[in-house]
Amino acid sequence: MDIITALNNVEALANGVDPITGEALPECSPYNDPDVIRSLFTIMKLVKLSKKGKMSIEQKKELNIAKGLPKNAGLAWNNDERSELIAAFNNGALINELSDMHGRTKGAITSELKKQGLIDDVGNSI
Repeated sequence: MDIITALNNVEALANGVDPITGEALPECSPYNDPDVIRSLFTIMKLVKLSKKGKMSIEQKKELNIAKGLPKNAGLAWNNDERSELIAAFNNGALINELSDMHGRTKGAITSELKKQGLIDDVGNSI
């Protein structure tokens, strides 16, 4: 099945319509539950965002959160974030804490600390 057909089926369900018959779904259908409807529209929005190509930083953060990733995963570091990371690391913050503070994966924190010459390949402070 292609993504367009799948998206059309999900959209029909979100609108309370059986995608096979075109008939309205019964009131007792789980697809008529408000939380399920919101979930379907959220999924459709994410699929449509990812198909459009380039996303804004806010859209990327929203997509990361929806995927269960840290909000800044995959985004470039800016100078302010980098300075905050270095200061927090120099003040004794641990990788897990830095990951939470910056909304990044532990791997991204470790990688940036290596780039800044603060830790070696094994993760020891330099």
